[in-house]
Amino acid sequence: MPTVIIYDRLSRLFADEAPDHRITSCKAYAEQRGWEVILVASDTNVSGATKLEDRPGMREVLAWLPRADYVIAAKLDRYARSVLEFQRLLKAAESTHTTVITADGVVSPENASIIINVLAAFAEYERDMITARIQASKDHFRSRGNHLGGLAPYGYAVDGPVNNKRWAIDETAAAIVRDCADRLINHGASMTGLAHELNERGVLSPADHARHRDGRKVRGSRWHSTTLRDVLYTPAMRGWAVQATPGSKRGALTNQPVLDAEGRQLSAGPEILNAETWSAVRAIIDEKAKGRGVERNGKALLLHAARCSECDGPMYRQRREVRGKDYSTSVCRAGVGKRGTHRPNVIVAAPVEAMVTADFLKRFGRFNLMRWAEPDGSAVLQLAEVMTQIERLAGNLVRLDPDGAAARIVIKQLSALESREAELRAEAEQAEGRWVDAGGTVADEWKRRNDEGRRALLADFGTRVEISPLAPKAPKRFDPSRVSISFDGPAWWREVDPAEAHLRAIAIEESSGPVHMTYCPECSHLIGLRPGDAVNHVAPCADCGSAEHGKCHHRI
Repeated sequence: MPTVIIYDRLSRLFADEAPDHRITSCKAYAEQRGWEVILVASDTNVSGATKLEDRPGMREVLAWLPRADYVIAAKLDRYARSVLEFQRLLKAAESTHTTVITADGVVSPENASIIINVLAAFAEYERDMITARIQASKDHFRSRGNHLGGLAPYGYAVDGPVNNKRWAIDETAAAIVRDCADRLINHGASMTGLAHELNERGVLSPADHARHRDGRKVRGSRWHSTTLRDVLYTPAMRGWAVQATPGSKRGALTNQPVLDAEGRQLSAGPEILNAETWSAVRAIIDEKAKGRGVERNGKALLLHAARCSECDGPMYRQRREVRGKDYSTSVCRAGVGKRGTHRPNVIVAAPVEAMVTADFLKRFGRFNLMRWAEPDGSAVLQLAEVMTQIERLAGNLVRLDPDGAAARIVIKQLSALESREAELRAEAEQAEGRWVDAGGTVADEWKRRNDEGRRALLADFGTRVEISPLAPKAPKRFDPSRVSISFDGPAWWREVDPAEAHLRAIAIEESSGPVHMTYCPECSHLIGLRPGDAVNHVAPCADCGSAEHGKCHHRI
């Protein structure tokens, strides 16, 4: 009795596409012919283009081929939708003298050798047509700014009917995005610090937030600096539909906006961040990325600002706490141990930080804080594209009949493009990088920030703290004369005119004078006083920088 193997394959497994009816038809065909079924094998969720050896069911078929006279499937496309893979199956069957047929009668034992290769080519053609239809459908929905599937970007939820899905603001997540952007731009926060804070607050990560919103079980994933970077960096924050840059994998750092026929970014939903905020966030992220992979040491207030007078090397804060009291020191590594290149340079950290705080706030505390607004280059790029279209249409207009319908259409298009050009030109002119008022004074911002944010503020003002080694045989206690503090002035001065900035820095230096450190008799906080300060002067607290702070509002 001839033997037969039954094979079935499904690209996707749905209830209404279960393989039972096809396998039943194959068994009926075998029974009609008087063949013995020796194996029933099937593959589910397997593409017709998948290699034979990558399909579990097909591997069974190949193993049983030497014992079978025939291999049968309901239709030819169940075997494969690739001519190459089908030819490989035929060669394997030929080597064991097995005939490949179909239960629908199209390929039978009598015509198999003639028709089977032709039909396989049609199966591959049908697969290509399905792929083309799917791609055309995606292109159509993408051109309308529709959501194409998968999770919406963090800050959004998918809304709308099946054929018109768009992004809607997810207010819970959008509030997190806006807060993080504000902290980065205006309060000197870092990506790592923000990610840590989000985890401490129990804010769900983007993936878990989507699961929780959909009623699924969360997995306990955490925020990381890269997670937050991807959320803030993507053009989706402007409400734009995005796609991968050609030749690169899809990702927040490589995605680009989808453009319509006129070169405009295609909207998929309302924006979470406006142009100025988003550009500023991206500029900060790009700037921080320059140091990626570089070793970082500590989170001290004067990191990168404190320098050794002997070698001009950085002073690092060595943390030490005993019974709740801070005994940390600032140390130059080039003066430590047997390999030190100069005499030891170590100083108690807290008084130095207090001196710098008092001096900084005395000089700059009343200044209005400014921040740099990065330009948004998208308007310039779109402007170039619009101008190219105008030139092309103007060239076509010359060759048309001035009174003809085609000329009227071109003139209408030119009018619309010229209006768009004016809009983009105005937007491009306003999008120049500039310093803008951040709202509030430097002292106000100092109160709001943590040490990490204050360190960034000191860097913006060109702070330099030079520390000298302890003099030989000098008492081992804090000596303010070892500390020299200087400032280049605000960055928005330095970048306008170097000569003018230098004169302003000199004026600040001359008007300020050195700071004398003493202790408040009522609260024991370290206080900075300048020459000419009266005994009853309300001095700023070196810890908080304000004379208005409740517990530090004391007369000395």
